[in-house]
Amino acid sequence: MKRVVFVALMLALAVSASVRPSAARTPAQTGAELLNALPDGNAVVLIDVQRVTSSALWNMLASQEKFRSAFDKIQSSLAEVGLTLNDVQTVAVSFSNSDANNPAVAVSGRLNQSALVARLRADEKVKVTSETYKGFEVFRVESAKPQAGKRNDAGGFAFLDGATAVAGTPASVRAAIDVKTGSRTSIAQNAKLTEALATTSGAVRFALEMSAIAGKLPTTSVGDFSSIKMIFGSVDVTTGIDLNATLRNDTAEHARALATQLSGLLEMARGFLGASKDAKMAPIAEALKSVTITGNEQDVRITGNLPMEVLAQLFR
Repeated sequence: MKRVVFVALMLALAVSASVRPSAARTPAQTGAELLNALPDGNAVVLIDVQRVTSSALWNMLASQEKFRSAFDKIQSSLAEVGLTLNDVQTVAVSFSNSDANNPAVAVSGRLNQSALVARLRADEKVKVTSETYKGFEVFRVESAKPQAGKRNDAGGFAFLDGATAVAGTPASVRAAIDVKTGSRTSIAQNAKLTEALATTSGAVRFALEMSAIAGKLPTTSVGDFSSIKMIFGSVDVTTGIDLNATLRNDTAEHARALATQLSGLLEMARGFLGASKDAKMAPIAEALKSVTITGNEQDVRITGNLPMEVLAQLFR
């Protein structure tokens, strides 16, 4: 993930950390509402941040030295504007058909708009400017002291109303405003993506149409993946990592062929790791035992569960 995507997500977390919902709502309901604020594209991700950060998995990762610096960086970035991860609610991200590196991020709730902007303006590390676009104030945030020879990636955000904010690059924020003003289609109107999301549950839900990367999937002796038209599913972290992914193909025949190919690759990996004398490979081999691949009509479903004890072995 390139830096511009990281900037977009961090801005979204900063904005969403000022959310104070008046009543408890389910992550699915909040996500559905947020989709109305995002421009249409070929991919969407819904993240229940509280569900992630309150999980045993998050706590375990935070205690690992190899992940601690990244966690500290997130906390530090939020602290600079007086926020913590405990305040963050749900985040929705849409990716454009033409530019996957320019996502739009949305959050909803009661937004303390003036306090957030004031804190950003008071931060000497960043430069905050604003412009009016179609009646909305779009804030642009960039480094106050860009490093020589490096591109100064800018992030942006805007408040669409008292309960909704969007963040990302300035271009993606303007795209969200176009949705708000009715001159652009929202991703909530993308029936394929929304119907796919409705079939999933978990801390992270995702759906991706493959049309934007048609012809880029490999067709080799290992397998032919060009028949995949959509990928959707979820990742939950309640008892470890639970993966549920569906690969929807153009025909049932191609789905059966893909399921056979993936099952063969899985068995090959299990056999290779199981025969390894390297003790470090043992937890990986154990993890692969939980993975299942099944076919049903045009769909190939991949599921797997990595319990906490196996994950602990992997990270050790």
